[in-house]
Amino acid sequence: MQKIGSLKINGKAFLAPMADYTNVAFRELCREYGAALVYTELISVKGLLHKSKKTKEMLAVSEKEKPVFLQLFGNVPEEFARAIKLVEENYPNNFAGYDLNAGCSVPKAQKGMYGSSLLDYPKLIGNIVASMKSATKKPITVKMRLGLQKETFLECAKEAEKNGANAICVHARLGADGYSGKADWSKIKILKELISIPVIGNGDIDSAESASKMIKETNCDFVMVGRATIGNAFLFKQINSALSGKKVPEKTAKDSLFEAKKYLELAEEQKLKANDVRGYFIGWTKGQVGAPALRNKLALTKTVPEIKELIKSITQKED
Repeated sequence: MQKIGSLKINGKAFLAPMADYTNVAFRELCREYGAALVYTELISVKGLLHKSKKTKEMLAVSEKEKPVFLQLFGNVPEEFARAIKLVEENYPNNFAGYDLNAGCSVPKAQKGMYGSSLLDYPKLIGNIVASMKSATKKPITVKMRLGLQKETFLECAKEAEKNGANAICVHARLGADGYSGKADWSKIKILKELISIPVIGNGDIDSAESASKMIKETNCDFVMVGRATIGNAFLFKQINSALSGKKVPEKTAKDSLFEAKKYLELAEEQKLKANDVRGYFIGWTKGQVGAPALRNKLALTKTVPEIKELIKSITQKED
């Protein structure tokens, strides 16, 4: 069993932090299907310090999903320490560790000088990590890209490691690339050879085969899966089967419907709203019969029970 800092990790496939998707119910679902570690949506350190109501709601954690890491974004080192101390005081048992977002590539992140914008400033990343480490004994990870517009990931990773980071996740694209082109996995291999802490590979994992291939080609310690899990948490079951040398199960229509109903059950338990779960179901419609019409119906739903009725009607047709 591998570790990140003092935390033992049972498995190799992690759920990536994704804004508007990785809410508490989705994290529970992915853990149920075999995700070894899950991350929250990216959360603002300033929002935490200002005690924003929305930010507070995003700190909800259930026992079913643990261990979970809290991903934070910002650019002022001292604010990270204050934010973590605040979380530790008020939610001491929620999080197994904390993650620095140095990978978000949306225009808002670049304008606000957070996410992948930090990659132009390796020493700043090191200072933020040091500040985070000063506030907690729990593991600290950093999720980064190869750089913003030019490659700086090696310098950034070295600064992070020097200042106490316990693992580095690298999405093998530049921030300026968004999700275009192909992730360059060879860079993950280079990083793995450079640093002594665990490396989490990320980028273009959309199947059990690609997860296995990334580990084989790069020697990374773990893989992190993001967009491919939207509407398809079953992917973790497939990846775990492949990594343990077992036959990879095919996902059937029955499996797909079961997953959708399970997610709705978890969403209702957590009192989530339609806007919280609709994105998952837009992804879930991929490959479904009559997907365009189904997406249109989903767009019109206003409550989780309405989505539940829509999925129920599909189940009845399947039966």
